[in-house]
Amino acid sequence: MWLCHTGGMKHSESGTRKVMKQLKKCPEITEIRQLASGYMILAKNGEQYLVHFSAKAFHPLRRWLKQNTSLKQLRF
Repeated sequence: MWLCHTGGMKHSESGTRKVMKQLKKCPEITEIRQLASGYMILAKNGEQYLVHFSAKAFHPLRRWLKQNTSLKQLRF
């Protein structure tokens, strides 16, 4: 189940769009849920991560992705 990430957003940075595209292509990501406080990313191994897309949030997201998915290089 995928949710459209641009539905309610008035402004969308290119870095955020690039990250979402990579997450959607990753086979180990089972679902991305849009929440009031950001996005919940669920991995096949049962781990989940709540992220609010901002410049400071990319590095912790990259660390989590390296540990829980095959996505080793996140480009933004």
